[in-house]
Amino acid sequence: MSLARLRARFPGVADELERAPRARVELLAGAQTLRIDGVQLASRYDPRPEAELQARLVPADAPHATVYGPGQGELVRVLLARPGLCRLRVVVLAPAATRAVLERLAAEWLDDARVELVSPAGLVELELPFAASPADLRLADEAGARLRDLVALELATPLLRRHQRERRPALLARIAENERRFAGDRDVGELFGSRAGASLCVAAAGPTLARHYDELRLRAGELVAVDAALKPLLAAGVAPAFVVTQDPHEEGMRRVFDVPRAALAYARLVYFPEVPPEVLAAWPGERRAARGQGELHELAPNPKRRATLFSSGSVLHPAVDLAVRLGARRVELFGADFALTGGASHVAGSAWSFEWERHGGAAWVLDGHGRRVPSLPNLVGYLRDFERYVAAHPEVEFVSRARDGATIRGVRLEERARVG
Repeated sequence: MSLARLRARFPGVADELERAPRARVELLAGAQTLRIDGVQLASRYDPRPEAELQARLVPADAPHATVYGPGQGELVRVLLARPGLCRLRVVVLAPAATRAVLERLAAEWLDDARVELVSPAGLVELELPFAASPADLRLADEAGARLRDLVALELATPLLRRHQRERRPALLARIAENERRFAGDRDVGELFGSRAGASLCVAAAGPTLARHYDELRLRAGELVAVDAALKPLLAAGVAPAFVVTQDPHEEGMRRVFDVPRAALAYARLVYFPEVPPEVLAAWPGERRAARGQGELHELAPNPKRRATLFSSGSVLHPAVDLAVRLGARRVELFGADFALTGGASHVAGSAWSFEWERHGGAAWVLDGHGRRVPSLPNLVGYLRDFERYVAAHPEVEFVSRARDGATIRGVRLEERARVG
C-alpha cells in the first residue's frame, strides 16, 4: 500500500491524507484510471503523452521543479525521468483524491530521493517552474484553493496577453485621441498625499454594497467609488468624492454612466485614457488623468507623464490604489465581494448586474464564514492579484466590511459600522 510508503517518508502529509474525507471513487476500464467525485484523473487509454504535454511547462534543463497535484503520478514520473532534475516538490492540493490514488495505485515515485511531498500550508506564492495536474486543480480543497487559483492564473496568462495584443491597436488609437482632446485635464498625481493618515472608503460593486448605504451617506466625503457602483450609490443618495473608471467598453460605459449629473458636480473622476471619450466629455465635475502599469500604457504616448495607478483587470485595483496614494492609512472595502454572493454578479441597480445559476465545475472562493461561495474565474483572478497588492502595502490597514464576500488574504474583517 502506497500510504505505508508515504508515512515512512512524509508522516505529516500522511496524517493530513488520513484525515481527509473519503472520496467517491470509480475505476475506469483501460489504463487503471480513477474517476474521483466525478473528475477523471487521467486518460484511460494512454496517460503518458498527456503527462508529457503537461511537463513541457518545465524547461528540459531545469534542476528543480514543482508539481501542483500529483494526479495519478504520471506527470511526476515524466519529470523524474529527466536526468538533470535534482529536486521535485509535489504539492498536495486535493488530499481526498491523493489518498484514493495511493490506496489503489502504485506510487513508486515516493521512494525517489528527489521528491518532496508537501501540503499547501504556508505556501503563499507559486514556485517556478511548475507543472500541474488539471484534475487536482478541479478537486482542490479549501487549503489548496489559493494555490489552485494562482496556477490557473499563470496558465491563462499567455491567452490573456494574446487577447490584449489583438485589441492593442484600437486602444492605442483611443488613448492618443483622448490625450489630445483632454490635454487640459490635470494629473491624478497632484492629489497624492492630500489625505495623509486618513481612513478612506472604497465602494466596489459587489452584491453586499447595498447593506452599507446608510453609513456611506454619512461618509461620502471619504468615499472612492468604482464606476459600476456609481449608479446604485447615487440612487441611494450617496455622492462619492472620487469615481474611478478604466473600461474601454463603449456600450457598457454608456450604461454605467447613465446617471443624474447634478449630484456629481463636486466629484472627481479619475480615469485611464482608454475610456470612451463621450464618458469623459459628459462628466460635469473635475477630471483627473491616470495611467495603468501594464504593457498597453507603456507603449502608448504619454506626453504629460501621467502618474500611474495599480491595475490588474478590475477597476477596484486602481480605486484602492488611489485611496492609498491619497495617503490613507486605513482603507475600508465595501462590496468587494469577488463572488456571486446571493447568486448575483453585482449590487442591485448596477449596469452590469445579472443573476447567475450555478452549474458543475464552477469557480468558488471561501467567504468570511469559511464556506464555499460561487464565483467566476475573472473575479477569482482579480482577488488573487489584489491579495498580492495588499501584501505589498503592509503600512496600510485594509478592512473588509462584508463577511458574505470572499475572504481576502491580509484584509481584516470588520462588520461593525464606523460612523463619525
